[in-house]
Amino acid sequence: MLGELSLSEIESVLTQNVVGRLGTHADGKVYIVPVTYVYEAGVVYGHTTEGLKVELLRKNPQCCFEVDEIKAIANWQSVIAWGRFEELQGNEAARVLEKISAKLLPLLPSETSYASRMGPTSAGRTSTQLGNSIVYRIVLTEKTGRYER
Repeated sequence: MLGELSLSEIESVLTQNVVGRLGTHADGKVYIVPVTYVYEAGVVYGHTTEGLKVELLRKNPQCCFEVDEIKAIANWQSVIAWGRFEELQGNEAARVLEKISAKLLPLLPSETSYASRMGPTSAGRTSTQLGNSIVYRIVLTEKTGRYER
């Protein structure tokens, strides 16, 4: 059965997950990329480094955010939300990084859990963990959700 998620179900999907997809558009280019995030009170918080995503969001801060929970091919929930990208600075950015760390660090594997065949941690991901990240929020203005069960 297909259906629409209630507002409380939408909030639950956004709150319980930590990986979503951020979509942006500028200069005739559409770009969608997976991001880790923390959701709180209508706002998606994240961090990244300089790159195409930030370049496009600075040009056009209107963006789209999507999260899926997929248990089986016919048992899923999906939320799509629209909002506005804002970069954070100073104490506000530091507080957000603490929130992100508190939620995401327990989910990261330890160095000893990496299989040797996987190679070293990527330089790009390491750099976002070392403090040179861009901290941002997306203030959501519209949310919708669908499901199949």
